[in-house]
Amino acid sequence: MPLISFRNIKLFKPSAPHPKANGRNGGEAAEAEAPAPVTTVVRNPIILIVLSALVLALLIAYSPSKELPAIAAGEIASEDLVAPATIVLIDEETTARRRSEAEAAVLPVYVLNPNAVLNTTDKARKFFEWGRESAKNGGKKDFAKVQKDVYEIFGLEIVTPDLQGLDSAGYPAEIEEALLSLLEKISAPGILNSKSLFTNREAERGFVLIRGDRGETFVRADDLADLREARLRLSSEVDALDLPARRKALLRNLANALLSPNVTLNKVETEARRAAARAAVEAVPLTIKKGRVVIRKGDEAAAGTVKLIEAINAGLRGRRAWVRNFIGTFLFFGLLFLTSWFYLRALVSPRTALKHFAMMVLTLVLSLLLYKLGLFMAATLSPNTRFFLFQNADSYTFALPFQYGVLVFAFLTTNVVALIYALLNSLLVGYLVQADFYVLIFCLIGGLAAIYGVKFYGRQRRTAVLKAGLFVIAPLAIFAVLTIHLVRQRTAGLDILAGETFMAVLGGVLSAALAFVLLPFIESVFRFVTQTKLLELTNSDSELLRKLALEAPGSYHHSLIVAALAEKAAEEIGLDPLLVKAGALYHDIGKVKRPEYFIENRGRRHDAHKDLTPSMSTLVIVNHVKEGGELARKEKLPQQIRDIIDQHHGSSVVRYFYQKAKERYDPEIQKVGEESYRYPGPPPQTKEAALVMLADSVEAASRSLQAQKEEYLKKVVRDIFDNYLQDGQLDDCAFSLKELRTIAQSFLATLRTIYQQRIEYPGFEFEAKPKPKAKAGRPAKPVPPPEDDGRGSQPPEGGPDQGPAV
Repeated sequence: MPLISFRNIKLFKPSAPHPKANGRNGGEAAEAEAPAPVTTVVRNPIILIVLSALVLALLIAYSPSKELPAIAAGEIASEDLVAPATIVLIDEETTARRRSEAEAAVLPVYVLNPNAVLNTTDKARKFFEWGRESAKNGGKKDFAKVQKDVYEIFGLEIVTPDLQGLDSAGYPAEIEEALLSLLEKISAPGILNSKSLFTNREAERGFVLIRGDRGETFVRADDLADLREARLRLSSEVDALDLPARRKALLRNLANALLSPNVTLNKVETEARRAAARAAVEAVPLTIKKGRVVIRKGDEAAAGTVKLIEAINAGLRGRRAWVRNFIGTFLFFGLLFLTSWFYLRALVSPRTALKHFAMMVLTLVLSLLLYKLGLFMAATLSPNTRFFLFQNADSYTFALPFQYGVLVFAFLTTNVVALIYALLNSLLVGYLVQADFYVLIFCLIGGLAAIYGVKFYGRQRRTAVLKAGLFVIAPLAIFAVLTIHLVRQRTAGLDILAGETFMAVLGGVLSAALAFVLLPFIESVFRFVTQTKLLELTNSDSELLRKLALEAPGSYHHSLIVAALAEKAAEEIGLDPLLVKAGALYHDIGKVKRPEYFIENRGRRHDAHKDLTPSMSTLVIVNHVKEGGELARKEKLPQQIRDIIDQHHGSSVVRYFYQKAKERYDPEIQKVGEESYRYPGPPPQTKEAALVMLADSVEAASRSLQAQKEEYLKKVVRDIFDNYLQDGQLDDCAFSLKELRTIAQSFLATLRTIYQQRIEYPGFEFEAKPKPKAKAGRPAKPVPPPEDDGRGSQPPEGGPDQGPAV
């Protein structure tokens, strides 16, 4: 059976006034000064996003540069001319050369006309048909007129003897078929007009031949015949025929007259392909890095140097139109910050999200300043050193403390928040180094390593960031540099590889050292409660705890027991046990102002409440919460602990004096309002504060028992929990019923251990024991009464049903 079952829980409470804070605190809030403008900016995420994006955009986009002085070819330089910024120009000469080479590499395109052979054979058939019709007419013919008609009709130049021979033979079908066969055979592979007309080095390189639907093929010039070669081949083919010499001559002459070129140069397609090849060649960038020495003092300016200086100045003039770049950078980071804010807002409470976000953007601005300073030092040192590890300006990028911010976030916040910062930082670095993908990846890998390193070494000591930097980030940076060199697929000298590796290790060490130095400052500015800070606060030698132990020893001992109860219960339900312990130790520090008014500090002294009215006694008792909060603020205790001090009684009733007032005053004459006997509140807003409140009341109530038997302890725990539930004190802390049962079981186990019965010490009688009855005639010795412990006659501040208001 569970320790607490909540069978009688009241779900519907009366709507009577239930003040969360009394008039005193309300007046103070009303009299509080309006927040400063800086505070308003920090508390408004939209304003913070806009200002942060503006600052980053201004630092990145605006980089005023001084133009290099003009110099003429052959002139002696009067000073070293150094590129003032990294500029990417277009290498016009190299680009033009490469485009010309690409254009020249395009082969000319020729087209085989498939209709040319058909047209030729069709013309031959029609010519023979016409001749046969003409031969049928008989009679004497004027062959000069026939020759003219053949030219006009068919475009053929045939000599008169050949026309006479054809006519006398009646345009025989034998010659017609032989002619058609020869024309198709000679024309099918393709016939060029003349190879002497080549203008694109076709004889050396060949060309592309498009054969209609058959696609295109590469053809050497020797693979095709021109018209002259085709006629020679035709003559050979005719000579091989089994025909009379007269008919062979006639056939040769007719074929030569009909034979024509059918392969021609397609100038349009050739030019289109050349234009496409030229356009496919991208402009060749010329990167002039910041710090590059263009010409040294005393050197003669060559024509190429003059052109380079002019190109640099042209690039600098182009960079001065930075407004567009500024707007783009502002929108880019504004969008990043906006999405990051909403993601943080979905993860944690608005207050925590705003603190993390403000810390995030401010750290990014500081990081950007450090990165720019590092790049400036790299540009200054690299040209002036002879040691090989420091000569390459690019290698200095790896030495920048990219991961110091990630280490800080991993130590002070959660892994998810640290990952968000790592992503933003990597994008910032990538933007800063002109979108260098490999540097961005290097930064992101280092950020992930920093998060893992802090998690591995724990957050109990600040030295965890040093260990993470030295033993996780630095070794992984070496591996990352080697991997980047392999991925880039370029051969780098051993000096460059050694320099970048050394700088990567140095960057990890610098990140760890910077994070270690800045951690205390950031903890103080953003009021983080780290494990290190909590360990310092829970040290019994701290000033406040020593003061409490000396001036209010009973309250100090009470706080120690409350801390033991709350710490163990916090471990059971997954809260931060060190934070709960610190809150429990400091929850009653307000009692050092008037320790004598609290029963645990009185002993045998005079009852300070004896001459006070119940309302005045309540005011004194309640005031220790306010005084504790003021003392905590004066000593600059963390906000989480101050919240526990302010909320460890919630707005509960000081039941003892409330009951005493009801007994003292006649209800018909004077009405005793419960609201006048309540703590100012508010009720606990966090689980930690609620846990300390429960432990505080359970410990005080358990000490009011005459005998700490287990059934009595169970009743104390059950009644205290039930009372706070019915009173609404646990409404705002998000405790689940399962967690409350776990806390109750933990409290009972701790109380059982505290009040464990010890065995008697043999030979000692610390308590008077009743004597056996005396035998007849011999009176028994009287038993002396037990000494008053100074507690039983004193009025407690509350009752067991509510718990003393301590």
